[in-house]
Amino acid sequence: FLFPSEINFGAIKELYALKLAIVLLILVLIIEIIYFALYSYYSYTTFQIETVRQERKQIELQLKALKSQLSPHFLFNSLNTISSLVFKDKKMAEGFIRKLAELYQYTLSSYQKKLTTLQDELDFVDSYQYLLKIRFGEKFECQVEVDSELLNTKIPPLTLQMLIENAVKHNVLDKSDPLKVKVFTDKKYIIVKNNITRKPKKVTSFQIGLKNINSRYLLLHEEGIAITNGENFQVKLPLIS
Repeated sequence: FLFPSEINFGAIKELYALKLAIVLLILVLIIEIIYFALYSYYSYTTFQIETVRQERKQIELQLKALKSQLSPHFLFNSLNTISSLVFKDKKMAEGFIRKLAELYQYTLSSYQKKLTTLQDELDFVDSYQYLLKIRFGEKFECQVEVDSELLNTKIPPLTLQMLIENAVKHNVLDKSDPLKVKVFTDKKYIIVKNNITRKPKKVTSFQIGLKNINSRYLLLHEEGIAITNGENFQVKLPLIS
């Protein structure tokens, strides 16, 4: 006989079904592996692109902050102050030049820094407010009260100085109504507060400096700055561990 008398078609059907199931399972696994590989590559490239975009945005904001510190207006005022001091008090003129050099050295070195320690920023503020004190005398006061345990926390560079500069720019400084700036810490925050005197003429506020600081914070930290504008003007900045 060419064929066996009895053929178990049920067993053959089950065997082919099993083989087909194994083949389908292998195909599904291959498709899943390919999909996972492609998805992982897509996620990685997307993350890299977003990282580069944020890095570029950060550099742009740092550059804008740097340009504001190197403004011809500030340099012109500083040179005028030096010129007047040379004939009045040479020792004070020397101190002014030294502090101005420290200020610009810090400004230029902070260009590529995303964050700086609170201690370094306060040293920078000390140099800056020294220049303002010589320039405005009794018209300007700056008080700094910072918890020493927070000196190693970090903030975006040039932020405190920009806030003090903002206060000087948008208030009239007068002996009878001096500008009083206070820099102090409150738990995990540092606050810059100033009284409001009179608005100077021909000064329009576009809040560019505040937007710059807030944008840098949002790129580096989950929390932005908080602004209070009432009897006093106050900006609250998170300290980054």
